[in-house]
Amino acid sequence: MTAEQTPQTPFNEKELQYYKKLLLKNRTEVQEKLENIRRTQENLSDANDADYSSMAHHMGDVGSDEQEAEMNYLQIERNREYIQHINEALERIENKTYGICQATGKPIAIGRLEAVPHTRYSIEAKNQGLVKDL
Repeated sequence: MTAEQTPQTPFNEKELQYYKKLLLKNRTEVQEKLENIRRTQENLSDANDADYSSMAHHMGDVGSDEQEAEMNYLQIERNREYIQHINEALERIENKTYGICQATGKPIAIGRLEAVPHTRYSIEAKNQGLVKDL
């Protein structure tokens, strides 16, 4: 689709500002979660460094530490991806294309946008097999 063919948002400026506020709130919450994960990771790392010289490590403890580090990494990556989706939705608000399904070019249901304000796709697009993940 060219820029001339891209459907414009079905929302007025007041509605767009509502979704923008919602997206910014979600982004702030996720950024706070990321900061908490980082702090927890730093605290664990500091504690492990202090324990390392004073105690023998049991293989099970090392494995648990590695598993926790992996889970933290996955949470961080998932949250970064979520922030990216939010930023893209904010760009669509600025470009006046927010609320338009990127697969069908039709408006996304308000209920879906309320539940998943960063979405790019409608439920109809998924049902038609146009997208795999929503």
